[in-house]
Amino acid sequence: METTKRLIFLCAITALLTTNLCAKEIKKEIVIGCENSILPSAVWVAKSKGYFREEGLNVRIKDFDSGRDALVSMLKNSGTDICTASQTPIVFHSFNRDDFSIIGTMVYSYNDIKVLVRQDKWIKNPTDLKGRKIGITKGSAGQFYLNLFLNYNGLSCSDVDGIDINAPELPHALADGRVDAISTWEPHIMAAMKILGKKALILPGGNIFREDFYFVVNKSFIKDNPEALTVFLKAIERGEKFLQKNREDSISIVSERLKIDKITIASVWDDFDFKLILDQSIFISLEAQARWAIHDRLTEKREVPNYLDFIYMDALEDVNPEAVTIIR
Repeated sequence: METTKRLIFLCAITALLTTNLCAKEIKKEIVIGCENSILPSAVWVAKSKGYFREEGLNVRIKDFDSGRDALVSMLKNSGTDICTASQTPIVFHSFNRDDFSIIGTMVYSYNDIKVLVRQDKWIKNPTDLKGRKIGITKGSAGQFYLNLFLNYNGLSCSDVDGIDINAPELPHALADGRVDAISTWEPHIMAAMKILGKKALILPGGNIFREDFYFVVNKSFIKDNPEALTVFLKAIERGEKFLQKNREDSISIVSERLKIDKITIASVWDDFDFKLILDQSIFISLEAQARWAIHDRLTEKREVPNYLDFIYMDALEDVNPEAVTIIR
């Protein structure tokens, strides 16, 4: 009897020590590099509502002008653990390295990126863009969208002069005449329209592009901190559910975070589908952009990467298996 009690006591101590050791393995602080836009709204909500803290994480946010810049920062090992980015910067980096993975899509939109022109420059239709200077952020979804937009309207990138400008500067570049049009995302389109007033015109896009916005992580971080990623996505999923059920409160949180009035945010809010998923369309989109980059000789590579190697599904499967519909 005494031996049995001793064994039970030893087993209990072992289990307690094992639990404590596992707990110590979970990284408690995570630095996420976020594009300063509407797209990472799930992050803004999770931070504002205290979901990260409640899940046991201290999440510190670093602001970036674009997902392109956030991804570059993370890949340089500059202290950023996770970043937010759309398809295009992922594609460009995938030609030269495979040490990062997408762990989830947080939102998608068919109407976030737009081509905005100055109609006082005699631009009324897409065909009027021929020979014009168009501001883009090279290596971003804005650049890819412009390519699709031009092709959709019977033009090509060689018909225009693409000028590389950081996203927040695009509205000012359009206003001061450095460019005749811009291809970019919100809130920069709204900012340009506010500056230009009646001079601004959005050219119809025809829902030609589904912009996905991802959480991206270095594979070394995934290897060392798989539990932390699961906890992180649990908080994000709570943020996504809040966004889906609380429109007005969500708009208020995003408005305060971006320092943009609520009416302006509300005017484009329904363009975004906030949902934490990993679906098969990721491959269709990434491969299409890779083929575009190869065809237009924006890369020296001639083969499309295998993007299954750039997806990490385990964390989201632990949080919500039904959200992962990738065929393997």
